[in-house]
Amino acid sequence: MASTTVSDFVIWTRHIHGDEALVARLVALRAGETIELRIDSVAGTWRKMDDGKDGRSTPGLRPLGKAKDHWGQLYDSRRGDVVGLEAVAPAATGVAEDSRPFEPAPSTGKLVRTEESRKRALESFLALAGQGWRSGRRTVTRDDLHDRELDREGL
Repeated sequence: MASTTVSDFVIWTRHIHGDEALVARLVALRAGETIELRIDSVAGTWRKMDDGKDGRSTPGLRPLGKAKDHWGQLYDSRRGDVVGLEAVAPAATGVAEDSRPFEPAPSTGKLVRTEESRKRALESFLALAGQGWRSGRRTVTRDDLHDRELDREGL
């Protein structure tokens, strides 16, 4: 059985000791995948954290549902203590239902991004080139705007 220290609102994989196979399995999860873990003899669902803005994997697990309640109680009452941790199911339960592209994830309120959704967004953005409007009036520079504002204030 592995163990971890109750030191944050999430479990960081680098804080898990005693079962290298479990650590490797948790690190290998994709963002949004869930796994059933038993922490201090209470089973619950944990979700692999979303990737960072730079695309790197975040090595942490966020509790969901009753696991969140249990972990919150542990964090409040036993912060700094070492607790037992083990996988309940033999493999990850798959991608969480809330990780469909372009839909808000109920647990985090964030949009989940996929490589395909990123490509579509970039194509849509690039298609906007030359779609702006033009005015027949003279072009105003930033300095002109600044001077006009100063004149209005009487400076």
